[in-house]
Amino acid sequence: MLKKFKDNKYAQISLWAGIVAIAVITFFLLITNISSVKSFLDRIFQVCSPLVYGFIIAYLINPILEFCETKILRFPEKSKRLMKWKRPIGVTLAMLFFLLLVSVFVGLVIPQVVRSFEELESQISGYIAAAQNMVDTLIREFPLFNGQYENLYEFLDVNELTTDVKGFIANFSRYLETGANYVINYAGRFVVEVKNALIGFIVAVYLLLAKEKLIAKFKKLCAAIFTRRHYLNLVYLVRYTDKTVGGFIIGKIIDSIIIGLLTFIVMSLFQMPFTPLISVIVGVTNVIPFFGPFIGAIPSAFIVLIADPPKTLWFLLMILIIQQLDGNVIGPKILGDSTGLSSLAVLISITIAGGFFGFAGMILGVPAAAVICALVRQKTDSRLRAKKAELSLDHYMTDPPPRDFDVEPIFIEKNEFVSGESEESAASESKTD
Repeated sequence: MLKKFKDNKYAQISLWAGIVAIAVITFFLLITNISSVKSFLDRIFQVCSPLVYGFIIAYLINPILEFCETKILRFPEKSKRLMKWKRPIGVTLAMLFFLLLVSVFVGLVIPQVVRSFEELESQISGYIAAAQNMVDTLIREFPLFNGQYENLYEFLDVNELTTDVKGFIANFSRYLETGANYVINYAGRFVVEVKNALIGFIVAVYLLLAKEKLIAKFKKLCAAIFTRRHYLNLVYLVRYTDKTVGGFIIGKIIDSIIIGLLTFIVMSLFQMPFTPLISVIVGVTNVIPFFGPFIGAIPSAFIVLIADPPKTLWFLLMILIIQQLDGNVIGPKILGDSTGLSSLAVLISITIAGGFFGFAGMILGVPAAAVICALVRQKTDSRLRAKKAELSLDHYMTDPPPRDFDVEPIFIEKNEFVSGESEESAASESKTD
């Protein structure tokens, strides 16, 4: 029956026509009901959120677990009783180490950051007054104004400024209500996310305890569904993705912690303001490739500017030196060439992934692009080998040779072959055409 179907050209055309029609109708329904689809997807994500948290936590803790089992828990393999307890003890040690890191961060860093925020809030009026005096001085002494303005208020349109202030006061209650609703909703979402993270922590424990069995069951299912070749390709793709994405994320986290500590040390030596707060901002934003240093430096420089303007230039110089040290020494030592992407590819991947998936996309965009580029590169080389064409990139720097379009035509005829190619390759290309 299946053989007859494969031999029947019209039956295959009808099948593909039906598949295309179903796909078009489905796409149309999704577009016309986009709000319902979005609500449905949000609901699915909310339900699966603890599982997502659990997978992320287990993925981050897994290197610690492997270190504990290979370096610390060196039980003799003959002792079955000890080997039976190796995994539970390893998971316990890894979880305790993870909780210790989180506790150190929460106990030491968070209070410092909170105090910095409180100090910034208590002194913000004085900082703003000092900044206003500095702006007034610049306006009075700016050569193009010729002393026409005494301060910032004279420089601005007073009537327009008054209208804006009156409008703001009239709508203040609406702004306050909107802000209060936002705070309440955000606080509610924060409580829900904390609950999901705690459930995810428990899920992570079970995932780590039975990770080999779970992976084996997944591979068994894939082996039953796919052919042997597709099964192997899927397993190798997952392993390569794990190597690329996992190595990049864990290495980037370690690199960002080092950069945050280095920023804290240097700022403490130069007695710069709000050292804990700025160090955390620089360290957290450094997780984002390429754009991270700029995202962290701009608000940090603004905080230093309003607190101690003369030190702003020194702060920017310090950030520039630290980022150069990170880009040329620290980062390559930790990450190596884990992505193999050019700077342009990194920029494009971050821009696209960040636009679609926000902060998470900016972090995962680079390793995801590295996996996609590796697959495209492998497929390209495979097709070139099948055509017996050159694989070296240097060859395509000068290929094809230049043509005089005043004498020669733009397009090559099917029965014509390029100088330097064999007639056999030209014949094979003509058959392909």
